[in-house]
Amino acid sequence: MFRNLNHLCILAIFVLMLAGGCASTAASAVRLATTPARPVSTPTEISSPTAAASSTATPIPTATLGATLTPRPAPTDTPEPAELKYVVLISIDGLRPDALELADTPTLDALRAAGAYSAKAKAVLPSVTLVNHASMLGGMGPDKHGITWNVLDPEAGKIKGPTLFSVAHEAGLSSIMVVGKAKLAHIVLPDSVDAFYQPGYTDRQVVNQALDIIDTGLPDILFIHLPDVDSAGHLTGWMGLGQLLAINLTDGLIGEIVSGLKDTGVLENTLIIITADHGGSGLTHGTASPEDSTIPWLTVGPGVPAGVTIEQPIIIYDTAATILYALGVPIPDVWDGRPITEIFEEGEK
Repeated sequence: MFRNLNHLCILAIFVLMLAGGCASTAASAVRLATTPARPVSTPTEISSPTAAASSTATPIPTATLGATLTPRPAPTDTPEPAELKYVVLISIDGLRPDALELADTPTLDALRAAGAYSAKAKAVLPSVTLVNHASMLGGMGPDKHGITWNVLDPEAGKIKGPTLFSVAHEAGLSSIMVVGKAKLAHIVLPDSVDAFYQPGYTDRQVVNQALDIIDTGLPDILFIHLPDVDSAGHLTGWMGLGQLLAINLTDGLIGEIVSGLKDTGVLENTLIIITADHGGSGLTHGTASPEDSTIPWLTVGPGVPAGVTIEQPIIIYDTAATILYALGVPIPDVWDGRPITEIFEEGEK
C-alpha cells in the first residue's frame, strides 16, 4: 500500500514526525541543525575542503534514472567495459532489507535492477551503529578492531587498524567521509582520510555536503552515512509508517547522488555500494535476532552484472575487502573480510 502514497503527503507527514522528534532528540543531547551546517573538525584535526555544502539539489526523475541504469541489449561488437576509478559507499543507518519490499523506493529499485543485490547480509554483534561501521570500514570483527561502545567518547580512543582508509591512503588513494553521526570519528585513524565532515544530523545535510564534494571533484573513495532511517525507527518503530516514509525520502536523496555522479561525468566509472549497519525491531536494535542483524547489500557499477541475486554469504566486514579488491589494492592479512568476487563478471575484475 505504501508504494502508492502521494509524495507530497509523504513529505508533510515525515516533516511533522521529525518536528515531534526534536524534543526527544534534544533531551539526549543530539541537536538537529536548523541552518546549513559547516564541516566540523574531529579529534584528529582532519582538514576539510573549503567549498561550502550546496543548500539545494534537484531530485533526479525516476524515468531518467531508469534510462541511465537499466542495462541495454549488448551490440554485436561488445564495447570495452568502463574502467572502475571510484567507489561511493552509502550506509543507510538502520535499514532492514524487508523494508525495501514495502517502502516506495524507485531509486533503489532501479539500482537493484541494474546491479547485484543480497537481502541476507549480516551485521556483527552487538548490532549497533558504531560497532558495525567499524567493521564495515575496518574489515574486521569487534574482537580485532576494538570498537565495543556506541557513543562519542574521545577518551575511548580510535579503532585498531588497518582500516579501509588507512590502507587506501598508503596506496596513494584519496578518501572523504561525510556522516550524520559524530561518533563515527572513532573510525578515523590519523592521516587516513583527506577530509571528515559531520555537517548535521539529517540525510539532507549529509547529501548536500556529498553533492558539493562530487561537484568539486570525486575522491577515489567517498563514504556517505545517512542517519534518518535509524532516527525514524527509534522515533516511530521499525517497519512502521513513519520509517517507511523516511526510507522513501532517503531513496530520493540517493537519486540526487546518482544524478550528481552522472552530471559530473563519473557515474560510468563509479562502483556504488549501498548497505546498512543494522536493522531493528520495535523502537530499538542491538540483538542477534534476524530483524536486528540482517542488512541489505547492493552494488552497481563497472563489471557488475545486472539483475543478479548474490549467493555468496556476506558479513558486513566484507564490504571493506570488496572495495580494496575492486580498486586493485591488496587486502590486509589481519582482516576477517573477504571480497565478494561474485559481483564481478566471471568472478574477477
